[in-house]
Amino acid sequence: MHAVGHELVKKGVGKVVYVTSEQFINDFVSSMRSKMTDAFKKKYRQVGALLIDDVQFFGGKDSTQEEFFHTFNELTNKSAQIVMTSDRKPQDIVGLEDRLKSRFLGGMSVDIGLPDYEMETCYLETESTRDKSGSGGRSLRTNGKQF
Repeated sequence: MHAVGHELVKKGVGKVVYVTSEQFINDFVSSMRSKMTDAFKKKYRQVGALLIDDVQFFGGKDSTQEEFFHTFNELTNKSAQIVMTSDRKPQDIVGLEDRLKSRFLGGMSVDIGLPDYEMETCYLETESTRDKSGSGGRSLRTNGKQF
């Protein structure tokens, strides 16, 4: 998620905000208690990109979902980027409003699973030869062993 945020910054989308769903929920509840909802809206709606981790935790949180619905709509209307992660598909999130499921499904969904053996090997070889410190890097020797 952080890599996505860094790329968005490089592309010049404007302010990029990364937050976990728990932090979003806590910020929302805090803003309601302190009657500072305008500051909350400014923080999350005046951005070029909003990145939210673990949106499955919005399930069953009606007030948070209402606020996120309006935040989502405002960002979409401004053509801002919204990137969300979840450990399940939108239609499988218990307690998530249908209107949010519909919006989540309207975007691009990608299932990022565990890499297969070939992908892992390629990654390890690439990382082992990358010159990170200016010292020329190190080569990976397998000596015929699988890792």
